[in-house]
Amino acid sequence: MLNDNGLDQPHAAGPHICHVNLARGFSGGEQQTFNLVQALKQHGIQQSVVLLKGSPLLPMFEAIGIPVHEVRHHLFSCIPPRGIRPTLFHAHDGKAAYWCAIQARLLNLPYIITRRVDNPVKKQWIAKKIYKKAAVVACLSRAIAKQVKILDKSIHTTIIPSGYSGFAAQPDAVQQIKNRYPNKILIAQIGKLLHHKGYHVTIEVARQCEASHPQYQFLFLGSGPDELMLKKQAEGLTNVDFLGHQTDIGSYLSAVDILLFPSLSEGLGSTILEAWQHGTPVIGSDAGGIPDLITDEETGKLVAPGDALQLQQALITLIEDEQKRNQYCENALERLAEYSPESIAARYYTLYKEL
Repeated sequence: MLNDNGLDQPHAAGPHICHVNLARGFSGGEQQTFNLVQALKQHGIQQSVVLLKGSPLLPMFEAIGIPVHEVRHHLFSCIPPRGIRPTLFHAHDGKAAYWCAIQARLLNLPYIITRRVDNPVKKQWIAKKIYKKAAVVACLSRAIAKQVKILDKSIHTTIIPSGYSGFAAQPDAVQQIKNRYPNKILIAQIGKLLHHKGYHVTIEVARQCEASHPQYQFLFLGSGPDELMLKKQAEGLTNVDFLGHQTDIGSYLSAVDILLFPSLSEGLGSTILEAWQHGTPVIGSDAGGIPDLITDEETGKLVAPGDALQLQQALITLIEDEQKRNQYCENALERLAEYSPESIAARYYTLYKEL
């Protein structure tokens, strides 16, 4: 029997999904892994998780009562951990795909891979074999599916996007952020400080706007390997603030006026969904999976990746057009339900049952 979210009511004969995430750090893919497991757990679906020893995900899964098995390496920890008797392995990152392929071979079980990035899959024979042997590769966007098919047209793919995480806004924190920048229009970019995220493009926009639009304040939320280089590029600019990694993303998204998402490449861009939740309009680049979310001039504005002038013009136009901002947000909100954690979990559960 299905409930309102499309998920079966739990029953003893249901599948046992073993999720595998062997990332060392914590980013969007790890948050999405947790969101999926948590949503499935609420419907009584049997699950266990395999993590790399010391993973930041460990305390999160322990807190919700999910059995966790730790391994030291994606290749050398090949003996099936005790207690794992799943019906299906689900790899949530690249290294996990290798581990799942080995376990699936040892235990004669199927495995699926979630592919989150739109860069080409390595064309090594082993990578090709692992993707071909997967029961299905779930891609976050059309751009990712296209890259997987370039590896081998026979690979079975399906598209299941990321969902929003539902980061709540704290009213006091929202007001504090606004008070910190009185009489300013707040423009945010959120994510790791990496070249492909396009922060260097936003800094160029900030430079061009400093004299002509002094009310614009650009806030960068994130840390990463390009931090020193980007700070050097922004040296002397009074309208750029590097705020580092922030945990209260919901409050910032509620406080700012516009989110910029100028990535040069991107698997999907789930931060866009978080912005929609808080009624914040988004300008993104026409790259990777971003157009799967943003329909130009309907749910946001798309600009050419790497084009600072086009991004600047789109930003000024949107700030000066309140009606357009409101229309983008209204249209985006109408689409948001299909990206809820429950909706994404239902799509994965349907996929699990088909295998």
